Amino acid sequence: MATPDATPEDSTNAAGDPMEDPTVVAIRAVIDPLIENEKVIAAGYAERARLLAELDRLGHQPRIIRGLCGDPVESGRDDPDTQAHGPAWNDEELSRRCMAAEAAGVLRVTATTAGSMVFNAARLTDDLPLFHAALTRGSITWGHAMKMLDLTEGLPEEILPVFEATVLPAAETLTSTQFVRVAGRILDRMHPVPLQERANAGFVKRRVVMKPDVDGMAWLNAYLKADDAQAIYDRLTLIATEVTDDADTDPATGTDATVPGRTKDQRRADAYRDLLLDGVGPTGLGHGIRGTVRLTVPALTLLDRSDEPAILEGYGPIDPETARQIAGTATSWTRVLTHPETGCRLSVGREQYAPPADMRRYLQIRDQTCQGIGCSRRATLSEIDHTQPWNTGGATSVDNLVHLCKPCHRLKHQSSFSTSQGPGGALTWTTPGGKKYTFAPAKTDPANYPGRPLGRVNRTVAVPVVPPPPREDEGPPPF
Repeated sequence: MATPDATPEDSTNAAGDPMEDPTVVAIRAVIDPLIENEKVIAAGYAERARLLAELDRLGHQPRIIRGLCGDPVESGRDDPDTQAHGPAWNDEELSRRCMAAEAAGVLRVTATTAGSMVFNAARLTDDLPLFHAALTRGSITWGHAMKMLDLTEGLPEEILPVFEATVLPAAETLTSTQFVRVAGRILDRMHPVPLQERANAGFVKRRVVMKPDVDGMAWLNAYLKADDAQAIYDRLTLIATEVTDDADTDPATGTDATVPGRTKDQRRADAYRDLLLDGVGPTGLGHGIRGTVRLTVPALTLLDRSDEPAILEGYGPIDPETARQIAGTATSWTRVLTHPETGCRLSVGREQYAPPADMRRYLQIRDQTCQGIGCSRRATLSEIDHTQPWNTGGATSVDNLVHLCKPCHRLKHQSSFSTSQGPGGALTWTTPGGKKYTFAPAKTDPANYPGRPLGRVNRTVAVPVVPPPPREDEGPPPF
């Protein structure tokens, strides 16, 4: 008589014990360690928060603050009449900036980001102990903790403990996105401040942020009232829906290409670009106003004899075709010589304090950005600092000059941070904690770091940004 096939439940091993489904065994072999790994990661975030909070606490100790203070005269504390580098920071501001810069070097983030991390870590450990404990044991993720920090920003202290205890079970069972929706509804019921007042306070924080991305692209983000943001997106969607064409846009020229068909997302993005570049507000503001871009193009690239990227100020390298297209609309150029043999003055020694114009242009091209710890503010928006101070014998020379934005400049002079400069402008920072960080300027040859600047002739231009002409099937922008 034939024996029916055995089911997994009926299967046994040699000892007679039931055998598990091999699919379950194989998946569990990966999932179980993954679960433990996530707990370890969560605990790591919790420990990082604890350490950053401890750094914040150190910054409030008088003995630490005394160690963070720089030279009394140079900082302006004992010589308030000079104010050479801005008013002296008070103890709280000095501590906050020093600790943020110290953390920025270790974590390899900007000082602004590090400052936010220190602030949030102190909030998490001091104001949200239940969430910090849950993160330590791995029952919630860092994403849940960040959502909770966002939800409770500015929340009155009297309801914070109750709110935390109420929503923690949801954080331990839901995704971070689901959690913030549930917790947000609970918060609206518990919050002692009327929603209208909170909305008014949020409206004050509106802003636009540009974030460079890869492949010659960038994000332009606007923080707006929810109804405005939704209305703008809906309008862009309607425009994208109404406009149907058979040609995509050539990224170099902005004209129709042979590639058929823009997607709806592409049409929406193009409408966003066209409206912002050429649109006029309800009061007429914007008419005749053109944004500008500063572009540095190697001479051979400009002549189509090289594919070396151009440098878009505030962004970085862009492709040669886009650079040539932008350069074609330029009405004037500034010739920038970036090698000692070209004749650009690299030093005026002790003859004068302020660097001459050609030296300033040279330094802008060499540095590109502020050379502070984790800082990326454009050189054109920064100040030029004598690494060895002028009043102690420092020369006005490219090997003793570097771009520092106002906050980084003040940090150097008003705290116990210090800098030294090597050949080619490589700047080394020494922090109050004894850590050293060296930053090479953007135009330093990486093969010879810290070496001399690249020996090329570049040309820099500020070009008005004019949108491409409208497509025949689109007509002019709606406003």
